[in-house]
Amino acid sequence: MKRLDLILIAGVLVLAGVIYLVFLGSAEDGGKAVITVDGQVVQELPLDEDTTYQVETPEGYNIVEIKDGWADVIEADCRDGLCADQKRVRKTGETIVCLPHKMVVTIEAGTENTVDAVVG
Repeated sequence: MKRLDLILIAGVLVLAGVIYLVFLGSAEDGGKAVITVDGQVVQELPLDEDTTYQVETPEGYNIVEIKDGWADVIEADCRDGLCADQKRVRKTGETIVCLPHKMVVTIEAGTENTVDAVVG
């Protein structure tokens, strides 16, 4: 490799890091964890209340814990257990996925859209 190639690679990596940090910092904290199994919503849990919820599926179970504003899968009986190894989430749009159980935990904003006024 030539010197200019290394400079170009370093520049691209620095730019990618800056873009990542900008997007990471702009994500808002979510208000609730929405748990779906096979595309169907089974539970919505507010992130401001510590709780534990067991998700039962035909393939097995997952235990989702809400603690200190974070959602986490703390236990699963699937064969790979990758969902329990994923990091906990709290930012809007973040997810935890258990493919064997077809379960997804998605963080969403907690505020509902309300009507301020009716015109007409």
